Amino acid sequence: MMDFWSVGNLNCYVKNLKLQTQWTLKQQTGNYDTKGDTLEEWLDGPTHQMEQTETPYGSGGDKTLRKIHQKLEAGGKLTQKERDYLQNHDPEAYRELVNMEREQKAYEQQLRRCKSQEEVERLRMTRINTSLTRVRAVEHNPNIPLSKKLEIAMTEKQRVDRIAESTREFVASGEFAKLPTRAEEAEAAQDEVDTKPSAAQGKNDVPQPLEGTGQPESKSGPIDVDTESPEERKVRRAKARAAYTVAQSVPQPTVSVMEIEV
Repeated sequence: MMDFWSVGNLNCYVKNLKLQTQWTLKQQTGNYDTKGDTLEEWLDGPTHQMEQTETPYGSGGDKTLRKIHQKLEAGGKLTQKERDYLQNHDPEAYRELVNMEREQKAYEQQLRRCKSQEEVERLRMTRINTSLTRVRAVEHNPNIPLSKKLEIAMTEKQRVDRIAESTREFVASGEFAKLPTRAEEAEAAQDEVDTKPSAAQGKNDVPQPLEGTGQPESKSGPIDVDTESPEERKVRRAKARAAYTVAQSVPQPTVSVMEIEV
């Protein structure tokens, strides 16, 4: 499985693809004197040079569309006016944007369902590795144009950046720290075993009346938080938060009211 350092490799890969695309554009146009330190600066050159050239930003010469793509690549949030422009001038990119926003919301919900810190890390790495695998699948394919490879790599980079953004927010909110580690889960399980009465003792015990009530104590009564270890409390609360998140995501059934004639 790929390690987290591969995300850095993805960023380098995107940068190198941009340089290669810039050089390819110069070769196709035959204009090697055009100045431009970046692909974006090269694309901002004379528009007639890009009329017949495939670029990763759609139609050559559309500076507004190019700036929108650059903003998305940098992790920026589009204004409603920019979203409308993208939808009208690059509907495929707009659909991809909406899809990524849905994926990000789903990822954030999954984070809130995690019951341990290790589960958060597994979820994060699974998402990242999915994007890296997509890029690796086209990296050395000679049948895929360079501009298409760049488009795919930039899209997956945005996905990875969104994962990182949501994970940072989850950690900053304090929710991650509230989750137990694997070691704390094991310790909580052991504490629960140590504090349970033995089977033999349980058979001989007679439920005693609760103080001041005269009623026998229920075996399924509330948890005695005073006897809980910190690890047990942390695990219990993590499970409760995860269950609450799941419950909130389940659509509530619609209750129809029927008139009954008397």
